[in-house]
Amino acid sequence: MYTLPYAAGARYLFVQGANSKMCHRAELSYDFKMKKGSTVCAARGGVVESARADSDKGGLQPENLADGNFVIVRHADGGKACYWHLQQGGVLVAVGDSVRAGQPIGRSGNTGYTAFPHLHFQVYDGQDREILVRFATRKGVRYLRPGRSYRSVAR
Repeated sequence: MYTLPYAAGARYLFVQGANSKMCHRAELSYDFKMKKGSTVCAARGGVVESARADSDKGGLQPENLADGNFVIVRHADGGKACYWHLQQGGVLVAVGDSVRAGQPIGRSGNTGYTAFPHLHFQVYDGQDREILVRFATRKGVRYLRPGRSYRSVAR
C-alpha cells in the first residue's frame, strides 16, 4: 500500500493510469495533474537511489525523452518508486538519504517528455517489473480511477 505522492490534505486530479490510451499503453504508471512547484512527497519510505534536477527541457519532442528530472526511492522490500517530471532544481533530497512516507522529496514540474505540468509516478517490484499499487485515500485503500481527484490523507 502506498500513500498518495503529495502533501497530506492536498487534492489533485488523477489524469491517467495504467495502460491508458493517452500515452501509458503497456505501462503501469500514474499521472497527477499538478501546478509547477507543487510539493511531491514520498509515497512510501526508503532510501533515495537516484535523482536528477538539472534539466530545464520539456515538451513532446522526442529529444526530451531523456531530459526529465526525477527521484527514485528504493524500499526495504527491494521495490522502488519513481517520481518524474520534477522542475529544474526541484529535488529536495540527495542520493543515499533515508525518506519516510509523506516526506517532501521534490517539486512538480514539466521536464522531459511531457505535454503539461504533472507528476508521473511509477512503482517496480524487487525484480524491476512495473506493478499496480493501491493507495490510502479518505475512502480506504483502493486503486485509483482516472478523471477523479484524490485528497491525500495524514500518514
